[in-house]
Amino acid sequence: MSWTLIARPCLLLFSSRTITRRLTSPGQTSLSLVPQFPVQSSVNFRGISTANVSMSPEDWDARWTEGRIGFHKAEVNTCLQKYVDDMTRRRQKVKVLVPLCGKSVDIKWLADQGHTVVGVECSLQAVEAFFQESGLTPTIRDVPNLKGGKLFQSQDGKVSLYVCDFYDFSRDVEGDFDAVWDRGSFVAINSTDRKRYVDLILSLMKLSGCCLLVTLEYDQSKHAPPPHSIPPSDVQDSYGAKCDVRLLESVDGLTERHRTGWGLSSLLEHSYLITPKLPEGQTVNKYGEVENLLVTPEDWEVRWGKGHTGFHKSEVCGSLQKYIADMTGGRSEVRVLVPLCGKTLDMKWLVDQGHTVVGVEFAKQPVEELFQENNMTPTVSDVPGMPNGKLYQSGKLSVYCCDFFDFTSEVAGQFDAVWDRASLIAINTADRERYAASITSLLKCDGHYLLETLEYDQTKMNGPPYTVPGQVVEQLYGAKWDIRHLETGDGMTANARKWGLQWMTKNVQLLSLKPLS
Repeated sequence: MSWTLIARPCLLLFSSRTITRRLTSPGQTSLSLVPQFPVQSSVNFRGISTANVSMSPEDWDARWTEGRIGFHKAEVNTCLQKYVDDMTRRRQKVKVLVPLCGKSVDIKWLADQGHTVVGVECSLQAVEAFFQESGLTPTIRDVPNLKGGKLFQSQDGKVSLYVCDFYDFSRDVEGDFDAVWDRGSFVAINSTDRKRYVDLILSLMKLSGCCLLVTLEYDQSKHAPPPHSIPPSDVQDSYGAKCDVRLLESVDGLTERHRTGWGLSSLLEHSYLITPKLPEGQTVNKYGEVENLLVTPEDWEVRWGKGHTGFHKSEVCGSLQKYIADMTGGRSEVRVLVPLCGKTLDMKWLVDQGHTVVGVEFAKQPVEELFQENNMTPTVSDVPGMPNGKLYQSGKLSVYCCDFFDFTSEVAGQFDAVWDRASLIAINTADRERYAASITSLLKCDGHYLLETLEYDQTKMNGPPYTVPGQVVEQLYGAKWDIRHLETGDGMTANARKWGLQWMTKNVQLLSLKPLS
């Protein structure tokens, strides 16, 4: 290796681990020995190739000791504030990983939003500074299964910062994460470690998780990394094989520090949302869980078990109360079918109006809760000819616990009316024609079908409930039914807003079978 004496407005600092540089003030010139390195350990600065300069945990700790932390920001990152709902899939109280976190104020902000935040940082000084400057008093303990690791944790448990080498961190330490916030980590690691880093991030993130990533792009011949210049093509190369990479925005990130200190004339900040690719036939539901794209009866049972029942209403549906005379044809005692009934209060209300009500529901839990919550003790019996089918019956209320597509007129006869608030919008789109045929076969020729549907931008949310516009109702029923549109109204709810929808329309229709020609 040879050496060259040159004059540059910088100071090279030599250590046994690496070579770094410190800029002097603008206009100053200092004599420095610049080594002519092999490619494997070259340094990039003002035209000198430095693509593979390496930083160790000790080097980062030295930067914190020397106060060379220009990467630290005193304010919450604007990209994080803008896209936090995308990163968390609009969920509350998710678990967020912040790799190479330093003393980022983003950590406290995320915790203040109700999330649980786990940071990983190699510098003890940075972690101590975070708690001091955030006004939080941590508990501190060693981490037995983490080499030399220490855990600093806030009293409420919402912030946990691990002091360790990030590559020693694994899901055995903290489990997996719903989201990853990466503003200064991917751009800081050695370029030769990117595959190792990405593999670790993906091993820590749930299949339903999201990584919000910010990178920089600039002329690296004018400034030695870190941070590294990482164009969009490099992000795609690093994550694209296993993830969907969506570029959210590219903004001008050039500051006076970059102009005078780094010698740059341009610098772009790219923001990405990175999500793992899912196995074929699966999707992420609005609760942030991976499930089958085609929802099975068993999936509904799981939803009831987890309490994912935002479709259940704690009051009788207004459309039913408003249009019951249309549905019953003005009759005081009719037999009403409620498909996919859950434990809806509408059934008990219909019984109280004097009607006989039959519900069909696959999940056992809501059927039992329906009778318990209404202080009714049902008789429970097997259903002849229906494998695993059960009939719960108390007075004028009967609920068949079975697959709806196994329920036929041979089982329970035909009905005078059908009330459908959450059935057509819940079934898989591929089953709609089959469902319409079942409803047609279950209704008497002089009966009426009161149907409430929802319409919204389904690109914003995975159903169910699914959007069912008026033309779909026409396609399904128009050949055999007269369709009378009763009402269009605002269907927005708190849940709809939480799921990222900006509008939702509720449509109410009354369907009657056309006379046979």
